[in-house]
Amino acid sequence: MHIAVQSLVLAESAGGLDALGINTLNFVSQLISFLIVFIILWKWLLPIILKTLDKRQATIREGIENAEKAKRDLAEANSRVEQILLDARRQAQETIERATKAAQQEANRIQEEANARAEQISQQQIARIQQETSRARAELSRLVVNLSIDAAGKVISRSVDSKDNRRLVEEFVSAADQTRNN
Repeated sequence: MHIAVQSLVLAESAGGLDALGINTLNFVSQLISFLIVFIILWKWLLPIILKTLDKRQATIREGIENAEKAKRDLAEANSRVEQILLDARRQAQETIERATKAAQQEANRIQEEANARAEQISQQQIARIQQETSRARAELSRLVVNLSIDAAGKVISRSVDSKDNRRLVEEFVSAADQTRNN
């Protein structure tokens, strides 16, 4: 303000502002009015504007901090998701391995049961075949005895039906079967 007044004084001493087409009294009154308005604005309006700008700056700073925090949270959540996915994949692989192992064990058990059942059936068939063989031999021995008695009876021309003769022929056939089996 002091400079403005000095400029005014210099301008008047140099021939005045009237030489430039400026009314000095109007200029001074406008300058004083401007200074009053400037001081009022500086004292009351500028703090309100600065406060509003500070609030706006704080809001923007808070928004930036929130955005950065959200960015960090997102990165952290992504890393947790990756960890959870890795754990899930590992657990799935373990489950698959356990299921494969259980399936292999079940297949082995079924195979063993099938082998045992086949062996049992085989043993039963062998026993049945042996029974059938024994029965067929007994039947064959009986037929041989009957044929021998019939043949001997025809050779002798009389009926040989006595129990002693039948016993002797059966013993002979049994001895012949034992000799053949050995």
